[in-house]
Amino acid sequence: MITNYLRYFRTLRTLRNNVWLKTSELEAIQERKLKTILNHAYRNVPYYHRLFNSVGVKPDDIKTIEGLSKIPITTKSQLKNANKEVIARNADLNNCVECKTSGSTGMPLTLLFSKEDTPYAGASYERVRIENGLRVFRDILLNVGSPYVIPKSKKWYQYIGIHRSEGLNVFEPLDAQIQILQKVKPDAMWGYPSAIKLLAKAVEERNIKGVSPGLIFTASEVIDSETRNFINSVFDVDLFDVYGAWETGCMAWECSEHSGYHMSMDTVLMEFVDENGYPVNAGERGKVVVTNLHSYAMPIIRYEIGDFAIPTDEECPCRRGGYLMKAIEGRYDDFIKLPDNRIVSPPVLWSLMKSVSRVSEFQVVQEKKDEIVVYVVKMDGFEDSMILEQIEIEFKKTLGNGISIKPKIVKEITREKSGKLRSVISRL
Repeated sequence: MITNYLRYFRTLRTLRNNVWLKTSELEAIQERKLKTILNHAYRNVPYYHRLFNSVGVKPDDIKTIEGLSKIPITTKSQLKNANKEVIARNADLNNCVECKTSGSTGMPLTLLFSKEDTPYAGASYERVRIENGLRVFRDILLNVGSPYVIPKSKKWYQYIGIHRSEGLNVFEPLDAQIQILQKVKPDAMWGYPSAIKLLAKAVEERNIKGVSPGLIFTASEVIDSETRNFINSVFDVDLFDVYGAWETGCMAWECSEHSGYHMSMDTVLMEFVDENGYPVNAGERGKVVVTNLHSYAMPIIRYEIGDFAIPTDEECPCRRGGYLMKAIEGRYDDFIKLPDNRIVSPPVLWSLMKSVSRVSEFQVVQEKKDEIVVYVVKMDGFEDSMILEQIEIEFKKTLGNGISIKPKIVKEITREKSGKLRSVISRL
C-alpha cells in the first residue's frame, strides 16, 4: 500500500513540476512519450500492429507529433470490438487495474491499466486541484457524483489526514444530500455542475448557513454560463471547470485566469479534427481525438473520444506552459440536427432557455429530425401554459418553423446511470 502511494506521490510531484515548463519543453516531453508508446503498441498490441500495417506505417515513420495523422483514428466501437486484441501481450494482467467508462454514450468500454500507469490518471486531476489552491494535508473534498465514481472505501492515508474526502450520491433525495453537505462542511467540492447547482439552489432557498467551500471544481458535464454564475454567486467562489475522461485522466483544466483550458500535454496528446479527419484551425470546432501517453497495458492511440471542442494556439497569462483549449462544446449526440441540415450546438439552446423565465431545469431531446421535446421543471407559482408558450416561441425564432417544438412540464429531469444530467440529447 505504501509503495503504491509513494509511486502516486512521485508522479504527482513530477506533474506539478511540469506545469511550469516552457511550451517547447512540454512539446519535447510529449513527443518523446509519443514515440515510446507507438513503438510499444506496434510491437506488443495485435490491434495496433495490424492498424499500422494497414496503411503501411511503422513507428519510425512518425518523426513528429504532426506525423501522428498517418495512423487511422480509432472509434470506441472499434476498440470495444477488438476485445483482447487491444491488450498488450507483455502486460502482466495480475498487475493491472480494470475500470469501465461511464457508458453515457450507451456503449461502456472496459479499460485496463498497469499499476505503473494508474497513478497518472489520479495525479492528473490532483494536480489541477492543488494548482488551484487545494491543501491536501488539511482540506476536506466532497465528491458530488454517482456511486459509480465515488470511492467505496477510504485509503489508509485519508485516516491520517491526507487527501481527505467524502462522497455525496446524486441519486439520493435532495434532503439527504443537504444533510451530508451540512455534516461534512467541505473545504472544496468536486462533481457534476448540474448536481452542485441543485445544492446551491437549496442552500439559497433554505437560507442554509455554515456551508462555505472555498473551492469548487466542476467536471463530467459541459457547464453553461448561467450555471457557473449561479454557483459562484451562492457559494461566493470562482469555480474551475475540468475536462477529463476515464480513458485519459484529466485532459484540460481552468486556472484562475479563466483564459481557456490548460491542456495536459505531458500525459495526453489532444488533436482536433474535422469530419474528414483533418486538423481544424485555431478557433474552429473540431472532434477531439486523444492519445494517452501512459496506457501501456491497453494503449489508447488516436482515439475519438466523442466530443467537440475548440482549440487555440494561445498560452495562458498565468505563465504556465502549454497551449490552451478555448471551449468544450459537448458530445456529438448533444448537437441538434435540423431538417435544413443546420447543426445547432448546446450553447445556442442554453441561450434560448435563458430567455424563458420561470424554469428551474430543462432537457432538450431530439428523437426525430423534425421534432424536439423540451422537458422543463418549472418554478413554483407560475402557469404551465405561459411557460410552454414562451418555450415554443423562443425555439421557433432560432430553429425556424420546419421543426416541431413540444415542451412538457415534468417534476424532475432524469439522470443517466452514470449520474450525469445532459441538458441536450440528440438520438439521431
